[in-house]
Amino acid sequence: MTTVKHIFILTILTTITTCGFGQSIDKTYSGWWARTRWTFEFKNDNTYKRTSNGHFGNTTYDGKYEMTGDTICLVTGSEQITGMQRSKYLLDKDSFLIDLQLYYDYKIVSQDIDFYNSKKRYDILKKPNMDSLIIVTKQQFDTIVQHCTSLLTTRRNIEIKDADHIKIIRLINTINMSQDTSFKSGIYAEFMKRVKDKDYEKEISTYYDWIPNRGMGFYFQKLQVELGGTPHLYSRYAIK
Repeated sequence: MTTVKHIFILTILTTITTCGFGQSIDKTYSGWWARTRWTFEFKNDNTYKRTSNGHFGNTTYDGKYEMTGDTICLVTGSEQITGMQRSKYLLDKDSFLIDLQLYYDYKIVSQDIDFYNSKKRYDILKKPNMDSLIIVTKQQFDTIVQHCTSLLTTRRNIEIKDADHIKIIRLINTINMSQDTSFKSGIYAEFMKRVKDKDYEKEISTYYDWIPNRGMGFYFQKLQVELGGTPHLYSRYAIK
């Protein structure tokens, strides 16, 4: 009886230890974009290897990964691949691997599938209610204006984070569509001058994929925000 009890306890402890170490897979995903083939090989020992062949060069990087549910996180080596630490990838129905920074997908390699043209998978993003209000006080609005003016002054457009680009775009839409004459001077005029000097609207359209919105402005798919045209309420500020 004691022996059986010890075996049972040992089995439970082994299971707990295994689960604590984390999930793993033994699969390979590959895709083609920017005239380059990209391949990710994941092993059951929580190691991975990413190779590229083509326009972006012939490279090989490896490291350790963690897996939680359907999300894979590159623990080591990802800063060499993307410039970011702990890059994350989503497993979509086990057939695709989706880069959660660039949103390109990669298809599982099998006997039947050895070549795949990668697609941008913005469909996995949670869609906002485009008619929802983004309400701020006048003081909050002015703080955002000053913050974004500073960013446009001190950083290149490409160095600005996604969340701050959304703020800048909402400011542009709000100021341009407002009938408030005070928006023609002071901190608002300075902000709009920075936007013009940095050729912001033209340059940002080269960084983010977009489709036309109402009024033939831009809808940036990754940011899920509109610039120009007739933007929905979600793409501007409501000042209360």
